[in-house]
Amino acid sequence: MSAQAGRREDGSAISGRENYARAIEFRSPAYLPVHLVLDLDWLQEKDPAKRERIRALQALFPDDLLGWLGAWRNATEPVAGADGAKRWTDEWGVGWTSKDLGGHPISHPLADGYHRLAEYRFPDPRLPGRFTEDDAKLAQRGDRYVQSRVWFTLFERLWLLRGFENMLMDPYEHEADFLRLRDRIIEIDLEMIDLWLARGVDGIFFSDDWGTQRGLLMRPEDWRRWYLPCYRRLFRRVRDGGAHVWFHSCGNVLEIVGDLLDAGLQVLNPVQSNALDVRELARRFGGRLCFFGGVNVQETLIRGTPEDVRREVREMIALLGERGGGYIGGTSNLAGIPETPLDNIIALYEAFAERR
Repeated sequence: MSAQAGRREDGSAISGRENYARAIEFRSPAYLPVHLVLDLDWLQEKDPAKRERIRALQALFPDDLLGWLGAWRNATEPVAGADGAKRWTDEWGVGWTSKDLGGHPISHPLADGYHRLAEYRFPDPRLPGRFTEDDAKLAQRGDRYVQSRVWFTLFERLWLLRGFENMLMDPYEHEADFLRLRDRIIEIDLEMIDLWLARGVDGIFFSDDWGTQRGLLMRPEDWRRWYLPCYRRLFRRVRDGGAHVWFHSCGNVLEIVGDLLDAGLQVLNPVQSNALDVRELARRFGGRLCFFGGVNVQETLIRGTPEDVRREVREMIALLGERGGGYIGGTSNLAGIPETPLDNIIALYEAFAERR
């Protein structure tokens, strides 16, 4: 389907780019924007008729988002080992493996201590050729909304370099070194933001997983001391450049949503209904913050019935998307779970298709 799937009251077409902007800015989108990142090859069930039904449903949704643009590279190509898992190193020096599905970090270049910084080489955002592939995609953007990434933005980048337990303790035990590394990462992030803004992107997607299923990884006051000022700088650079601020953070992050909103956040993802109270989220921030996601991949999609899935989609739209915008349809995780029944995926698409 064309990106121009919506119409104004006078009958003129609304592009996908404008429709996303209307949803984010509470300007009454012509239709509910939906972005479902579900790779059929990732799912274990292989029924060909059901898969064909999903492909037919996917074709009902307009191609109105050019997303997931990201310019970081791998330093080495993935190589399969004797166990079948692939291993590689990214350009930040972090070692990864594909064992147990997906990518998982297995080594951290600064794990031994901050003395390693003396010999560590940070990636260059202006490396020749860095944006070659993304620029080719941007040349074909048409009327789509363009969303780029500054992924593993701050906390995730810090712990990927130092190791997770080290990074939880570093602000308390090595604050001066921690701040030096933190601020260097922010400088690189800001330069990447400028490079994306120069390419005319509509939104920049950040990521830092701050929540467990129950709450934050640290005390809110410590988070506000060490991390919030950084988000203010990053988000302000995006907003001043005329783009939207998207932010991905898994878990129960309700305690800091207001801080992120005040810092300039506009789109929050993934809205994990099994980790936080979606009704409370909507009550406190509905009408001021656009939500992306919400349909529960950990429970409803994997264990519920198709009718459970349909009901939850309708509930999410009613809770989050009935204020003249403010909702982008999606799931509570960007990838989903391989064991998800195909009947539930069909129900997911059918329910969102009702609102297109």
